[in-house]
Amino acid sequence: MKYLTRSFFLILLASASVLLAADPITWNLWPGEAPGETVTLPTESYRTNDNRLTAGKPVSRLQNVSVPTLTIYKPDPKIDTGSTIMIAPGGGFTILAYDKEGTEVAEWANSVGMTAIVLKYRVPGNVHSPDKPWLPAAQDGQRAMSLVRSQSDELGIDPDRIGIMGFSAGGAPVMYTALVSDRLYEPVDTHDNHNFRPAFAAPIYSGWWMPEGANLSEATPPFFMVITYDDKDRSVGLAETFIALKKAKVSAEMHIYSEGGHGYGLRRTDKPVTSWNDRMEDWLRLKGFLSK
Repeated sequence: MKYLTRSFFLILLASASVLLAADPITWNLWPGEAPGETVTLPTESYRTNDNRLTAGKPVSRLQNVSVPTLTIYKPDPKIDTGSTIMIAPGGGFTILAYDKEGTEVAEWANSVGMTAIVLKYRVPGNVHSPDKPWLPAAQDGQRAMSLVRSQSDELGIDPDRIGIMGFSAGGAPVMYTALVSDRLYEPVDTHDNHNFRPAFAAPIYSGWWMPEGANLSEATPPFFMVITYDDKDRSVGLAETFIALKKAKVSAEMHIYSEGGHGYGLRRTDKPVTSWNDRMEDWLRLKGFLSK
């Protein structure tokens, strides 16, 4: 209990500082070890592969994440809408494409007046949870949403306008916050008293299908989705998710492009799919998330 109290104080202190500083701040997601953690990984580090470029640029692949965090980026106060988007990078539950599907997306979100929060969830998932490699990411997503909502006053954000976006494997935190009612871990402190359901959900080229225990109802948030025809079978999962949402009368917008494959992030090329974030900005504005 002493540790939790001290952690809570440190979170409040960091939260207050974000309003006074332009630099991002980082919180540990859990007050101690994450649920079920028993492994010791090598030191967290980045690796790049010059033979695997996106739009001619390398990707910083973060590996060996055992201490999940949130990094919070505030927009210019002059354009701050009070809305927030949490961003879960992809990486097949083995690494995190932390720049391409994390910090670069946060920069875009700030440019349209949203607070951006990059979720660094645990990878590799098959080490943290051998039978369910998606589980650490999903648990971290639920915890992150509850923690941020509990600290909304200190962050100067609207607790009713916190959404979540996930790329590829990062769709697991999206689906397990937006479509599932049951928490995947036992509550650890008072932050978990807060609902983890987001105000909107945006799985982008996610390979994640409708999760077990999905509960579509009036409480299900609106969805924005992007897929390409040539993204193997991954596009089938999101297409079927759209159909399920439609049948349940849940608001959803899906953009299907013929070409583009997988893993393009926000990096522009001559492929029309790489302007998908313009469509999402239109959608966010239509839904009222970009109004002050």
